[in-house]
Amino acid sequence: MNSTFIQIPLDKDEVMQALEKAIHSNFIDNLRNRHPNVALDSKLRGYVGGVAFKKWLKQNGIAIEQSNVYDETSGIDIDFIYKGLHIELKTSLLPDADQCLEKAIERRDIKLIKRQGNTIEELNGDLHVQMIFNQLRMRKDEWLEKQRINLKVELEEIYNRIAAYRYEKDCYLVGWIDKKSLVKQIQNKATPLQKWKYGMREFWCCNLEKEAKRPKTLISYLKLNISTRKI
Repeated sequence: MNSTFIQIPLDKDEVMQALEKAIHSNFIDNLRNRHPNVALDSKLRGYVGGVAFKKWLKQNGIAIEQSNVYDETSGIDIDFIYKGLHIELKTSLLPDADQCLEKAIERRDIKLIKRQGNTIEELNGDLHVQMIFNQLRMRKDEWLEKQRINLKVELEEIYNRIAAYRYEKDCYLVGWIDKKSLVKQIQNKATPLQKWKYGMREFWCCNLEKEAKRPKTLISYLKLNISTRKI
């Protein structure tokens, strides 16, 4: 197995449960201008990513204590909490230009949203984990827009029509970073190299190959002196 990423296989039942949640979810932030099928798949990815991440952690002796916790101070949901650490999971499809995970890891960054006016020190989350689904983004969106999906039919039919079965084998952890390391990285970069932009959003730079940490090291990080570690 390539040491720079870890595949997390899922069972059909796990993906089916995630799809059911996605169908009944009212979350529309950042999805309102997308085709309904694309929006559904995006919500599905979020739930699948959470299931896969918690499954992988559990297999390695880490039991997440809380999920999707609303932080009143920041007004932002915390993806996971473990021993006081706030863990943020980022999920993305594979950029079409990259064609493979190896190239994406070489070229891309952990998806760290830079909120307007905020410094790197103000970034929410203690740990940031990146998952990539091995599906080409533009090609997937174009395919989804052509599908006729009726949300009132049986879940099994929606599962097949939206090709949700692909998520049983397409989940890959590709990197992570702790906030202390990230802040140090950003502070040591020239200003133009600290962030990048896609569409209307800005992101902090953290290259998956050169700056992020390998997925397998996250387990030892969480297990080692976690109760006394400060981020």
